[in-house]
Amino acid sequence: MKCPHCQARVTPLQKGCTACGFSASSLHPHLGNQWVRLDRITDVANCLRLEDTRRVEVILDDFERNFPQAFFAAYLGSIPNELTPSEVGFWLLNQGAFNTPSLQKRNDFGIVLVVDPSAHTASITLGYTIEACFSEPALSKILRETGAHLRDRRYGKAIEVACMRCARQLRNRAQCTPSTPSGTLNSDLGLEPLR
Repeated sequence: MKCPHCQARVTPLQKGCTACGFSASSLHPHLGNQWVRLDRITDVANCLRLEDTRRVEVILDDFERNFPQAFFAAYLGSIPNELTPSEVGFWLLNQGAFNTPSLQKRNDFGIVLVVDPSAHTASITLGYTIEACFSEPALSKILRETGAHLRDRRYGKAIEVACMRCARQLRNRAQCTPSTPSGTLNSDLGLEPLR
């Protein structure tokens, strides 16, 4: 996961960012230190119409069918002035329990879109493991494409676009990854290879 302040890499075992000192605990005075339960679509700002929510749920279901270990979630709400959407996304992936069809999913494989409709700001935060699949230019492009819909207050469409572009990025990454296991079979196990 990247530090929301300086974009340095932060691992799950680190207590804080080694570059700037930021940590999830520095957000506790603003957001609390309790675990929170969220739906995949948490619309605190009441921006989505019912048909938007239903359409987005279908997109999220497709995403999770294609990538069963991962999930995509969206949070729409006003963010305190002293915080940024990326800080809230960082906190959500470190303090949130997302209601997905499979509760076994770990936040390390989560993608969270945070939108503050009143400030017209947004960010995408990636879990510790899934971020290896996204380059900074790819993530910036997804945010730009999403931002066009957010500016027009088409929040449902913005979530759809962000989710589908993230899915495309994961598919492209999977195609570049070799599917054959590296190394040879350990003959001491008494097993023979199929081929």
